[in-house]
Amino acid sequence: MHRRLLILLALSALGSIALACGDDGDTPAATTQTGTSAEPTLRHGLTEAQAAEALAKIGDRTITVGEFADEIASKGPFLRARYNSPERRRELIDQMVRFELLAQEADREGFDELPDVQRTRKQILIRRFLKQQYEDRIQLSDVSDEDVRRYYESHRSEFNKPEQVRASHIFIRSRATAERVLRQVLEDPTNVRAFRELAERHNEDAETRDRFGDLRFFSRPEERQPEDPAVPDEVARAAFSIPTIGGVHPELVQTERGFHIVKLTGRRAALSRSLEEATRPIRHRLWRERREQAVEELVTRLRGEADVEENLDLLSQVHIDAPADATPTQPTTPEPTTPPATTPTPRRPRPQSPAAPSPAPQ
Repeated sequence: MHRRLLILLALSALGSIALACGDDGDTPAATTQTGTSAEPTLRHGLTEAQAAEALAKIGDRTITVGEFADEIASKGPFLRARYNSPERRRELIDQMVRFELLAQEADREGFDELPDVQRTRKQILIRRFLKQQYEDRIQLSDVSDEDVRRYYESHRSEFNKPEQVRASHIFIRSRATAERVLRQVLEDPTNVRAFRELAERHNEDAETRDRFGDLRFFSRPEERQPEDPAVPDEVARAAFSIPTIGGVHPELVQTERGFHIVKLTGRRAALSRSLEEATRPIRHRLWRERREQAVEELVTRLRGEADVEENLDLLSQVHIDAPADATPTQPTTPEPTTPPATTPTPRRPRPQSPAAPSPAPQ
């Protein structure tokens, strides 16, 4: 009972923690006219000595007042506001104690030695190491306006693209067979599944056979880009002439190789971005590339310093079961859609801190 009362009193004393504004609570010390500090610097309303005080002990593990304050500060503004009462704060410390009790029991049972636990631990170590050594040290501001301009000038095709379409085809050398398959496709031209099945059975183009005939995005013949896939001019013109995504060209398209049944699966509007419009994505790309390059240079150096041995001939002994209908590539005839002109770079997920689980909302 006495221990419980002490904890409640400690939690009540935390009422002065400065968390409501959502920042880290760092407050510059007041200074006198002579420039000396009149008061110690506070974090979350706590002095360094107060933050180091033991709030709870679980065996040899101590949860300090500062840790408790950091745990509240790590939450969003709405959740932080819930912890203004001693009762709510007691709930949180109970959650933190529960977390430590379960972790200690898992250690005693040997779960810390499991391979997946060790791998997760290494992943967290690597994330924290890379963040501190590279992500925090290589700043976005290190990429100059001149760096951005040079990249833009040397990669203009990335920011100025003509209209493009995406199409799938079924290539057949025999006219008679091609005409028969075209009639089947035109019976239900918007049926993607039926087109895929016919492409799987009849497409004689080795390059696209495993993709159910997908030709990916390409430009008009007269506006072809260096990165465009190799699509016959006749097929490209036929695809651009199809008015509706999901539609099929009503006639066979003949090339020097044979006959093509062409289906439009996507359309991408022309792209034209000025240097000003492209500055932000370019700056972020160069920032990311610099960090990645720094990490690769580190790995190369570590490989040279470490005693790394690889027995690559043993790889052939590994056999992985796979479904009988699986293919080694990524087959796809996309559902008819109008894709955006650009695809935003996905954000890197923020590493999860191994903090105590939050109490369930009331």
